[in-house]
Amino acid sequence: MRLTDPALAAILDREHAAARAQRGQPRPPQGDMADFRTSEMHRTRYLSIRPDQGRWLYALAVGSGARQIVEFGTSFGISTLYLAAAADETGGMVTGSEFHPEKAARARQNLSEAGLVADIRVGDARQTLADPDGPIDLLFLDGAKDLYVPVLEMLTPRLAPRALVVADNIDPERAEIAGFLDSVAAPGYVTSLLGFGKGGMSLSLRMA
Repeated sequence: MRLTDPALAAILDREHAAARAQRGQPRPPQGDMADFRTSEMHRTRYLSIRPDQGRWLYALAVGSGARQIVEFGTSFGISTLYLAAAADETGGMVTGSEFHPEKAARARQNLSEAGLVADIRVGDARQTLADPDGPIDLLFLDGAKDLYVPVLEMLTPRLAPRALVVADNIDPERAEIAGFLDSVAAPGYVTSLLGFGKGGMSLSLRMA
């Protein structure tokens, strides 16, 4: 199993530890969080999934046989490591998007150290992910929450039959998340909310 490879396990331990250390630090003022494009927090902090989420995401991708995996919001690449390890087993490929070049460079370095491959595209996901390679088997949304709906709508025509859509930080009380949940509650989707700590995740099966 690729996930238990010692080199990958060591990198994941290191990156998760760095993420936990950051979570223990004071967060910047709310005003600095307003725009992911200019926010210091979005440029420098991990904003990543935890180990239990990563293992679940890996298992989901491997178990479903996902080959074309698209990730919105790569950050420093923790989730990308799990997805790329899954793609290594399914014979697939991960295409990711990260707005901040510094984060994308760190993600690529982590992947290289682990002997994994992913196509990390830098810039606004509404441009970088507009033309993915082939039908998408698994779409993971973990970027700016107000872009969940635009990115999903853009990629919906590219979703394969029985594609899976996973979204992180699902707080129904946030207006943008409520709008996203409305989108994946529409006919053609079967959606469940999963309790991974604060905010949770959602899993949607596209039936069309």
